This record gives sequence, C-alpha cells and structure tokens, in this order.
Amino acid sequence: MGTEQIAAARRESVPAGAARQEPVSVAAVRRESGAVAAAVRVLLVAGGGDGRALGVALRGEGWCVVSAGVEFAAVARESRPDVVVLHGIPADLRGRLAQLEEVVPEVPVLFVSGDVARAVARVRALVESAGERAPHLVVGDLVLDEEGREVTRGGVPVRLTATEFELLRYLMRNPRRVLSKAQILERVWGAGAGARGNLVELYISYLRRKIDVGAGRGVPMIHTRRGAGYVLKAADPGADAR
Repeated sequence: MGTEQIAAARRESVPAGAARQEPVSVAAVRRESGAVAAAVRVLLVAGGGDGRALGVALRGEGWCVVSAGVEFAAVARESRPDVVVLHGIPADLRGRLAQLEEVVPEVPVLFVSGDVARAVARVRALVESAGERAPHLVVGDLVLDEEGREVTRGGVPVRLTATEFELLRYLMRNPRRVLSKAQILERVWGAGAGARGNLVELYISYLRRKIDVGAGRGVPMIHTRRGAGYVLKAADPGADAR
C-alpha cells in the first residue's frame, strides 16, 4: 500500500491523487465565493508529533478536528465525523477499517502519511468534491433531499417524522446492504437505545406503510432478511412484499 491512498467507507480503494467518486455525506459543506467555508467534522486517528502537527494544520482550514488514538471507534460513534483521516498505515489496518465500518459506515476514510501540507491538500480535495455534490440520496424512484428534509417516491411526496427520516436516510446511504437491528438502533437512536429491537421493527413498519404503500406503490423497497436485519434496494416489479 502506498503512502497516500483514499479508501471509501465501503473499502473501495481509489488511486492516490484521484477524487473519491461515490457520494460522500458532508452535510455541513457549503460553497461561498468558490471556496469551502463550513465546519466540516474531521476525526484524526494519529499518534506522535506528526499527528499533532497535522491536527493543527487541519484546524487551520477552519474544520472541527477531533483527535483519537486506540479509542477511535468510540470517538467516531460520539463525534459523527464527516471525514476520518488515518495518519500512517497501522499494523492493524483491517481491524481499524472494520471498526469504522461498524460505527460510521457511510463516512469516507483517507489514509495519509509524510508531508503535512500534502495531507491537508488531500483532505481539502475530498471535502471540496463532497461539497460539489447535490445533497440528495437516490435509490430507484425514491429521492431524499437531505437539506430540504423532503422525500418523494415516483415524484409523490412522502411525509415522514424526524425519526422516520433519519432511519430512511441511513437505509438509503447503505443501499443493498443488510443492516442489523443493532446497527440501526445505534445509528438512529444512539448507544443508549440498548436492546430495544422492537423499536426498529416498529419504525420499519411505519416506513413501509409510507414508502411502499402510502406513495401509491405496491412494490416494496424495504426488505427483511430474517435473522440478519433489513435492506433497502430499488423496487423489483416482480418481487412480493416481505
């Protein structure tokens, strides 16, 4: 592995110097006079003097930087970063990526080492590419406007509560991926939700009524994978509701 590589939260490598091509969730990014001017949340996982210097440089960009060491997974869960920066290539790389995938699956991960200015430039490029993207999530004919907090299916507006919106957003950020009840509970309701899996079942049923039925569609998008969790995918006209 080279000294600088971009990896997506779903662990797809991108060559050094290339912009991340899949949608990135950086809700705080705004464009002002051609420049990014917003409180982007950056989680910096690093150690030593170089890591501290990088943290100072990132804060100099106006970003909100939280530094972490071995406890990075817990910090990621609490801080909900827009970007995770791993300084250096740790020996337990696979383990760290797995932990990040568990707690912040939709967040991009950037690997950097060496020159601080070069590292900052790579983070800036990732943030800018995210800021240029429309704040919409689209799966089939289902569209979620993150800024306007509006949802439509087949052009038909879908009225959701705040919790339903967050649940749908999490599902749409992970299309065709089975999400367990535990993952959904932690991401939507937080760590204090405990083992209330019936809460997930209840809100999934609410979403199904509105997304699969209420929008005038009989073809389901939200599916149950028994013993595993739930998955959202573009409607299959030949599928039966589950």
